[in-house]
Amino acid sequence: MGAKGKQVTGKERISYMLYFLGQNTFYMLNYMYLNTYFTDVGIPTAAVAVIVLIVKIWDAINDPIFGGIVDRAHFKSGKFVPWLRICIPFILVANILLFAIPLNVSTGVKIAWAILSYALWSVGYTMTDVPIFGLITCITDDQDEKTSLNASGRIAALAAVLAISIIIPVFRNAIGGWTMTVLILSVLGAIFMIPIGLTAKERVKHKESGKQDDTSVKEIFSYLFSNKYLFIFYIAFLIAGALNVASAWGLYIARYCVGDESIMSLTSMFGIIPAIGVGIFVPALCRRFDKFKVFYASIILSLAVNVVAWIVGYHNIPAYIAMAFLLSIPTGLYSVLTYMFTPDCAEYGQYITGNSKPGITFAVQTFFAKMQSALVASLSAVVLGFTGFVEGENAVQAADFADKLWNTSKLFPIIGYVLALVILHFYKLNDHDVSLMTKVNKGELTKAEAEKQMYNRY
Repeated sequence: MGAKGKQVTGKERISYMLYFLGQNTFYMLNYMYLNTYFTDVGIPTAAVAVIVLIVKIWDAINDPIFGGIVDRAHFKSGKFVPWLRICIPFILVANILLFAIPLNVSTGVKIAWAILSYALWSVGYTMTDVPIFGLITCITDDQDEKTSLNASGRIAALAAVLAISIIIPVFRNAIGGWTMTVLILSVLGAIFMIPIGLTAKERVKHKESGKQDDTSVKEIFSYLFSNKYLFIFYIAFLIAGALNVASAWGLYIARYCVGDESIMSLTSMFGIIPAIGVGIFVPALCRRFDKFKVFYASIILSLAVNVVAWIVGYHNIPAYIAMAFLLSIPTGLYSVLTYMFTPDCAEYGQYITGNSKPGITFAVQTFFAKMQSALVASLSAVVLGFTGFVEGENAVQAADFADKLWNTSKLFPIIGYVLALVILHFYKLNDHDVSLMTKVNKGELTKAEAEKQMYNRY
């Protein structure tokens, strides 16, 4: 299996990073700009809120179903790698359709197009997300290497955020509008995702129970209800993300508060490039400190910077950019660390139940990530409507609209971070104990032997 820390090859690591660069090209187009696109083509804000909620009800169904399919499917080339090959054409077509709503049709047709294409996109994104995060449990069994590989993926994801944040505001009109820009970016995203399916090797085999091949719905829910830390972490994640309405208002704030859509590219550079730099040091931080403590500290710092930014306001452009820079520090930590806890929860779930269900565990991650995206999109659309927003790319807004937009863009995230900190107080998993759980799951230790060495009791 190789020496410690040397199981993953250089080609695998590069391919892993490229996959996240491509996958997050698709995700960030949706997460950052879908609301703006829908209102630009003339869909009312109330309808936008309904569209994302309807689609995510479908997500609530397809995520655990797909996780169960992954756990039950048996391909000769592995549990996760085949899905990484299958998903690429699916998400490519779905993403292009989502941003190709005809302008010369009725509002009803636009809404129907949006619902159907968004539902197709949600299936495609589930297919891209569950397998890549599940792969981390099979590509290496070294905890430090898992942390390093996860960090590499998140840094690549931040690079995608930076690229999309710059390209859309600056080049969208020059390229030919929403559909042509998304078409080009989607093709590039798909190309980046291809190598992992050619290079990844599933070299770690977990000890499986006798029921592994026959997972009933009852067993799925029994496993999920036993995995309390999975839900504690992702409920906090959901609340913090859902209330971060500013993440869906990037172009709105640039247009109506600052008065220049292209300023979003500048704030993105000052806000994301430092975040990537901070993210590079996450593996080193996690070798010195427990990663959950670093994660918790990043939320406290995000809360503090948002309070200061709210007070400073948006009228002073240099101060506005400086706040984006300061926020990049906790953002870099938070973004890189977030998805490092699902593998821990997968190990905990197997340790508690005796059943290895990585597909279902990572389906929960995918479900909450997409629910977060849906709720912030829906909530931001509803709040936008209450501020008196007028639909249409060149519509004129009320005189007090900019102040209302700015105040809500800061107040909601502040509330979300406070609630997340309270919930995360009950999360007790740590790196030391998870490492022992992994050894139990592989049959290298008994539970009794592991419990004697653990910091907490589970």
